[in-house]
Amino acid sequence: MRRGSATSIVLVIVIIASLAFYAGFRLGQTQTQQIVAEAPQQPIPQGECIKLEIINDRDYYPKLLDLLSKANKSIYISMFEFKSDTDEVAKVLELLISKAKKGIDVKVVLENTIDENELTYRRLLDNGVPVRYDTRSRTTHTKLIIIDGYIVIVGSHNWSYSAFMRNHEASVVIYDENIARQETKYFMQIYSGN
Repeated sequence: MRRGSATSIVLVIVIIASLAFYAGFRLGQTQTQQIVAEAPQQPIPQGECIKLEIINDRDYYPKLLDLLSKANKSIYISMFEFKSDTDEVAKVLELLISKAKKGIDVKVVLENTIDENELTYRRLLDNGVPVRYDTRSRTTHTKLIIIDGYIVIVGSHNWSYSAFMRNHEASVVIYDENIARQETKYFMQIYSGN
C-alpha cells in the first residue's frame, strides 16, 4: 500500500468517526431537551419569599432533633437508610416513637433493600408507628422529612451514625407551606405504594 493511500484511508476513518461522534452528541442533546421539556414543572409563585436554611455535615443532627422535638401535628419520613444501631440514631428513633404515642401523625417509608433498616422497621412497628417498606419495583433513595405541613428537610443525609457524625453531607431546611404541600403529596404517593 502506498503512503498516500494509507493517509487517505486514515483521513476517511477520522472523518467518519468525527461525524458519528457529532451525530451521537446531537441525538443525545435532542433527547435531553425532550426529557427536560416533558418534565413536570412546579414553579414557585412570583413574589413569594421562601426561607431556607443550609445544614451541612454536623449541623444536621442537632437541627433535626430540634425540629422533630417541636413537631405538634405530623412527621412524614421517606429515608433510604435509617440505621438505628448507635445512640445518636436511636435517639431519633425514640423521639419518633414518643411523638407518635403523644398523638402526632408519624409515618415512615424505608428502602426495602437496606438490611440495616430492619431493626428500625421492627422497632417502629412494635411501637405502633405506621412504617412501610417501599415497593420492590422502585428504589427509594430519598432523604425527605416533612414536619407540621410547613417544614421540609431534604438533602444527602441518611439517618446513620456516619451521615450524622462523619461524612460530608449537604441538606437544606425549607420553611414553606406550598413546598411542604407538594412534598407531602409526593410522600403519600410513595407511602401508598405508587
